[in-house]
Amino acid sequence: MRIAAFETSGTLGSVALAQDGALVSERAFEKGLVHGRELLPSLRDLVAAAGWVIGDVDLFAVSCGPGSYTGVRVGVATAKALAWALGKGILGVPSLDALAENAPADAGERVCPVVDARWQQVYAAVYRRNPARDAGASGEVRRWLRDGELLAVRPEELLPRLPPGTFIFGDGLDRYAALFERPDLRRGPEPPRHARASAVAALAWLDARAGRRDDPFRLVPLYLRPTEAEVKFGSKAKN
Repeated sequence: MRIAAFETSGTLGSVALAQDGALVSERAFEKGLVHGRELLPSLRDLVAAAGWVIGDVDLFAVSCGPGSYTGVRVGVATAKALAWALGKGILGVPSLDALAENAPADAGERVCPVVDARWQQVYAAVYRRNPARDAGASGEVRRWLRDGELLAVRPEELLPRLPPGTFIFGDGLDRYAALFERPDLRRGPEPPRHARASAVAALAWLDARAGRRDDPFRLVPLYLRPTEAEVKFGSKAKN
């Protein structure tokens, strides 16, 4: 199975190609919200360099959020359009699931990526180490299993949800550093802060092998909260 994967939920976007679970190539964009400009040209270049044509792609995988509203919309809309036009499969992968893959091998039993969501909130989710992976099923199962829901909460509301010993990382720790400086939480050398298209491809491969697919007409961005425009419009409507 050939997969083209997009990650556009953060400030550093990327595209990756994978085949049968193995990474073929990956390209990151310039830092900044340039996803709309860079996504399709990067896909075109990687496909050509791999000796493929776009019709060789069997599955389009996309980081569906949460994250930058504009970035997520660009990635999801592009993946849906390509999947529909070419008659291919599509899978949405939560961006926090992909980001959790950046956690180091010595992170312990639980990890929590924390992303600055603005509006005095963070995006976060707690993940537990997959015992099947440790038992030798390397590459055949996820490293991390989500232990609860995807969250968009105030940082002080996240703290009670973190089990003792949780390894925390991400840009959300910068703005709220004092809150997360607790002896029962683990910090370490900072792993990469941006989810990668290669992780999106790897997780989509596992889901596809399990028979999962999304409907290109029903797959929508995973915002977790109203957009800024919806909040402003709703506020004006009430007035």
